[in-house]
Amino acid sequence: MKGIQSNIIPAICLLAISMAGCNSNTSKQDKQEQVAATNNATIIRNDELYPFMLAGVYFIHGYGGPESTFDRLIKPAVQGEPGTDSFSTSLQNAYTRYFVFPFKPQDDKDGKEAKATLADYWNIHNTAELEKSLTWLLEEGHQAQYAQYRKVLEENGGAGADIAAIDLAKYKLSKTDIPGMEFIKTHYTEFSNGGIKAWDIARYINNICVAYQAGYLNRGEAMVWLKKAPHVVQSQYSDWKAYFNDFLLGRQFWGGAESDNDRFKREVAGMLEGKYSIYTYMPVK
Repeated sequence: MKGIQSNIIPAICLLAISMAGCNSNTSKQDKQEQVAATNNATIIRNDELYPFMLAGVYFIHGYGGPESTFDRLIKPAVQGEPGTDSFSTSLQNAYTRYFVFPFKPQDDKDGKEAKATLADYWNIHNTAELEKSLTWLLEEGHQAQYAQYRKVLEENGGAGADIAAIDLAKYKLSKTDIPGMEFIKTHYTEFSNGGIKAWDIARYINNICVAYQAGYLNRGEAMVWLKKAPHVVQSQYSDWKAYFNDFLLGRQFWGGAESDNDRFKREVAGMLEGKYSIYTYMPVK
């Protein structure tokens, strides 16, 4: 899809506290305060940028992966070192430029490609169908199916359940549900308490961005939908690794191609760490 390219947008909502100088007579309390200030200086809270980072794996994937994203887009725009105002400000500016609405209406004439993407992959052809799909992803999604299968397994032995012995009719299930239950059983201890909600939310955010380019939502309308996601995520997750691990498990549960799954795993691992990763400084909550 066209549209992932530069668009400078002013940075907002910065939390950065600089270190005060010290000398040999600095008290123990002063030193403790300086350590706290240094730690706080690395924390970035940006209410506009945050929702887009919930789908950051898709955008980084589109930019060619973490190494390409950091080296080609982020690093050249960042100044200073972690813990300084200049670093925090310039890092936010860089991510805002490339991750806030990365699919631009002007890069897709009449929204033709974006509309085709929503139609082909989501059977969405208008704003009403879009809103119905977004509501499903936010409130149910594949998490609902996961939760159903998980409950069945829990009632029949959990990770040790004998799926062949489960009375499918009792749970209004059929043989077509067996692969999903087998996947959950195989990865039983790998899911967080959030299940695979991260998989639903990442697609929710990505689809809003595509819909914006398609013309189904204007910027203000898109932001209203985007702002519904953080509280869902923050009620289930406390760190990015758990969030994106559930995203990867959700993608496999859905049936993503194995070759693509391997690439997404590598990209998630690479994008969550390092000096130029926003996830290093922006907490989940």
